[in-house]
Formats: sequence, structure tokens, C-alpha cells
Amino acid sequence: MSGDYYCAHCEQEFVVDEGEDGGDRPPCPTCAQTESVYSVDTFSLVRDIRRQWIVVFAILFLAGAGFALYQWTTGE
Repeated sequence: MSGDYYCAHCEQEFVVDEGEDGGDRPPCPTCAQTESVYSVDTFSLVRDIRRQWIVVFAILFLAGAGFALYQWTTGE
């Protein structure tokens, strides 16, 4: 198993060689966490999805604030 991994606990990227047996989630070499270790590809996908939701909520918030301002200024 060879690949690039990312530790969300200590925010470090590291590479696991084929000779090392770490299972699905190898331990982080810095903090030894296994629960917060993700494949770089998987973590990038999660980060992109989270960014999309933040943009959606920001647009909805701005639309709501604009509508509230419009209602307040027109007096209706």
C-alpha cells in the first residue's frame, strides 16, 4: 500500500511506502493518530464539498440580508 495521506489532527501530509503495513489508515508519523488520517484524494474531495456548501450558505445569507434591507427601506 503506497500513497499520500493527510492528518487532519496535526495538518501534515506524509507518504507511506509499500513495505510499511499500516492498514486502511496508517498512523501519522508526527502525532500517531489513526482516526484523523485520510487519503489525500479523499480529503481534497471533502474539502471541495465543504467549500461549495459555504458558498451556497453565503449566497443565501446575502440574498436574505438584501431582501430584509429592501423591505426596511421601502416601508412595506
